[in-house]
Amino acid sequence: MRYPETRPSLIVRLQGQRNERAWEEFVRAYEPFLNSLVARRGVPGRHVPDVTQQILAAIARSVEQWKDDGQPASFRRWLSRVARNVVIRYMTKERREPAAEGGSAHLDLLRDVAVEPDQAQVQEYDFELILWAAEEVRDEFRPTSWTAFWETLIEGRSVEDVSRKLGVSPGSIYMSRSRIMARIREKVREANA
Repeated sequence: MRYPETRPSLIVRLQGQRNERAWEEFVRAYEPFLNSLVARRGVPGRHVPDVTQQILAAIARSVEQWKDDGQPASFRRWLSRVARNVVIRYMTKERREPAAEGGSAHLDLLRDVAVEPDQAQVQEYDFELILWAAEEVRDEFRPTSWTAFWETLIEGRSVEDVSRKLGVSPGSIYMSRSRIMARIREKVREANA
């Protein structure tokens, strides 16, 4: 699904006083996109509308803090980060406290469920959690350190290539990666606490 066109005038109308017409317009434009995004992140279909509503509520609570950073797609990045955080909180909570379901149809479904979780889904969730935590701590590090970390560990480029590109030693890249990963692990532990 295509990302809705971001209209700065609509975003401005969302801030400050509660503008019902602006929110209706925003929900009409973004709700289908958010539903699709939530479903792609692995939220079960029956919970997609609820998680989307949680995202919209989070946007309503925090839209006044959004500031255009002057980079392309500033609002889209912010919106995606808000959505990702809500989905991660939902998935973390769901992992600890699965929703109770009933009825014979659900009993039949439960009989067909594998004892072990699907490893691919677990790995995808863990990777998404790491990406979320990385985004949360990004501003704590110098841009060069962050680029070295991101390009070598996330994008998989060689330390030698990135070292030449950034004009830093391979040792400094390894040190940056180590410090950033330690901070990311700490953030993940906080989220799972």
